[in-house]
Amino acid sequence: MRKLIFIFLICASVSLPVNEMAGSDKRLTNFSTVSFFIKTNKPLKVSEATGEILLNTGIASLDEKFSEFNVKSIKLVFGIFNGDRDLYSKLEMDRIYVVTIDGGSVNRIEDAISEIGTEDIIEFAEPNYIGIAAGVKGTDYVTAFSLQEKIPNDRYFHKQWYLNNDGSIQSSSSTISIPGADINMLNAWEIEKGSEQVIVAILDSGIRDDHPELRNRIWINEGEIPNNGIDDDRNGYTDDHKGWDFAYDSKNNYDGFGHGTNIASVIGAETNNLIGFAGIDQNAQLMNCKNLSDDNYGEYIWWSRSIKYAVDNGANVINMSEGGEDYSRVLKTAIDYANSKGVLVLSAMMNKGDGKDYYPASFEGVLAVGATDTDDNRCLRFTWGGGSCYGDHIGVVAPGNKIYGLDYEDINNYDVYWSGTSQSTAIVSAIASLLISQDNSRSRLDLIDIITNTARDQVGDPREDKPGWDRFYGHGRVDAYLALLFQTDPLLVSKLKNEPLKSSSDLNNKPKNKIYEPNNARAKDSKSDSSKINRTNKRSNRPNPAKR
Repeated sequence: MRKLIFIFLICASVSLPVNEMAGSDKRLTNFSTVSFFIKTNKPLKVSEATGEILLNTGIASLDEKFSEFNVKSIKLVFGIFNGDRDLYSKLEMDRIYVVTIDGGSVNRIEDAISEIGTEDIIEFAEPNYIGIAAGVKGTDYVTAFSLQEKIPNDRYFHKQWYLNNDGSIQSSSSTISIPGADINMLNAWEIEKGSEQVIVAILDSGIRDDHPELRNRIWINEGEIPNNGIDDDRNGYTDDHKGWDFAYDSKNNYDGFGHGTNIASVIGAETNNLIGFAGIDQNAQLMNCKNLSDDNYGEYIWWSRSIKYAVDNGANVINMSEGGEDYSRVLKTAIDYANSKGVLVLSAMMNKGDGKDYYPASFEGVLAVGATDTDDNRCLRFTWGGGSCYGDHIGVVAPGNKIYGLDYEDINNYDVYWSGTSQSTAIVSAIASLLISQDNSRSRLDLIDIITNTARDQVGDPREDKPGWDRFYGHGRVDAYLALLFQTDPLLVSKLKNEPLKSSSDLNNKPKNKIYEPNNARAKDSKSDSSKINRTNKRSNRPNPAKR
């Protein structure tokens, strides 16, 4: 009998809760105790009357095990709906199922996976793993500094050090903050501010979509008539007028935890409206795909389905500020679907300060993002503890400590911040969306190529931030201005990358007589060769799970 090895790893900062339906077994687990995944070598039978998958497969030994473990339902993980039929078939998504049992427990789900996984029709059986958000909340008050001409009029912009670091917000690991250790946003906005044609999918704890800073930025599914109880656009989700809640299988994708609202505000809060904060992308649509529970845990089935939903419904960029400790072939299939459709997925390196693989950040093709502090060093300690993870799969780093954003409970509270690689990931996702706005012909590989090639190298601790790519900072700390300048003047980008840091409010580093056309046609770069991003996609010791 094939052995199934389970590794129980409990996050140091947040304990993973047992699924609330898990029965009397109170042990903490990193997988669901009521459901698991299987992939078969041929499709299972479907009832002609109901369209549901039959529990009676006609295979005596398998049906006996289904009965033994009280299997109550089998459903496809991925519906075809409005997706790419050829790709759906190529990735064999029509043979990946989620199996749900009655009376689940840790031991029972382990036994079910082990026993059912031995059947000849089963290609693999694996747990429905659980991951968490990669950020932790805090609250503080910051005194305003005098505003300058190029700074947006948003009332609390002075708290957004990652956009314009004046040195007033200290790092968590030292007393020193370095002016200019930011993403150079004021200069970047002189080139590009975003487009309503670009959709950034936020796969998270939901978004407070009635917040005055966000309500005009939420993606609307124009093919769906709200609240009529009909799946008007036949995409598999009824009344998904403003996205979907995959955690609770509902149209009501409100934020019950707060993490997603912070991420949304970093990416796309209304700018120059006299209140709140400034979003990096001032025009993109924000697609609300809730795939974390209100207790901050997310089953891989929610993550997998939300990825496919975002791709099928037009997302250009997918932000996943979350991660789990376990490799999953089902989750990888969803990532492969996004990659094959040319949609860039960005994910957090996570916050334990170690060099382990977390998913989806460790999957091939995902741009994995680590976190820096106000001194441009890797976050060895966030405001709450922990530290930015590192490894062979890291692509870039971005500011991630004390990132102020909107509160999901009180629309008048602007003293809330979150810290973690979650926030770093949101920053890079927003830069990617600006790059698409600047030139919508750019491919997924183009975006990775530009972001990594324009990141500032050797701005952090020299013991870790080595010349070129390294496993602590990747290609370096992102710079939005250099990324947007890359197409028009790559030579200038190379020159500026090597200059000492200066505050992004100093606009004197902009070349004179240079014409920028944020919304006009530009000379097109040739498509990136995948060899350009080999360092970004380094993968050593890739997991090779045995068939379960």
